[in-house]
Amino acid sequence: LTAVSGTFQSPNNSDTQYCSWRIMVNKVEQVHLMVEYFSEQNENGFDELQVYDGDNATGMMLGVFNGSHPPPKDGIYSSSNRIFVIFKSDKNGSYTGIKASYYGFNFSGKSRYYK
Repeated sequence: LTAVSGTFQSPNNSDTQYCSWRIMVNKVEQVHLMVEYFSEQNENGFDELQVYDGDNATGMMLGVFNGSHPPPKDGIYSSSNRIFVIFKSDKNGSYTGIKASYYGFNFSGKSRYYK
């Protein structure tokens, strides 16, 4: 996704899904990612959202989220103009998945890790 702002979501039936989004905004901006809804299983390692700082999963992990550890309400911030998001789900139950939005902003801070 390369627009200055946008939205994305997983398929409505999130059984056995693996989705990834590479988000890139203007070079002088950082990414602010807001998860609008996230409804998944509570068990670790089954249905989860992974967020990385940079182009892919080799970047610094900003957080791993699931039903018992949801994403922060104030959003997730990258340290550069790129962020990489992975959503994966197993076959145990049908949940609504995720819907998220992002936008580029000018901020000279550091990314945040969400444990």
